[in-house]
Amino acid sequence: ALNDWLEQRCQQLWQEIAHGQLPGSLADAWQQERSSLMPMPRPFDGFVEHAKRVSPTCLVHFERNRYSVPASYANRPVSLQVYADRLVVVAEGQLVCEHPRIIERNHQG
Repeated sequence: ALNDWLEQRCQQLWQEIAHGQLPGSLADAWQQERSSLMPMPRPFDGFVEHAKRVSPTCLVHFERNRYSVPASYANRPVSLQVYADRLVVVAEGQLVCEHPRIIERNHQG
């Protein structure tokens, strides 16, 4: 709620505050500049990738933990994409499975 209020208040102030170098308010300058801006690129997909082989028991090992993989991928190479909060297993360009990342050995953390 506080963030919503702050955003609305900032937008109100943009209407009131003079730009300083250009005629009009900050909001007026923003409207003129918007058409010149480049489109936003796709969001950065921040992960660390590891080449792994699925075990015969359909598990991938990472940081002393084991994560299950569908049986059809047993003994096959996969790519393990490690995010801060999850692990994604990819094979042949296709998402195979996804698991929450376990940091603590007791699975409680």
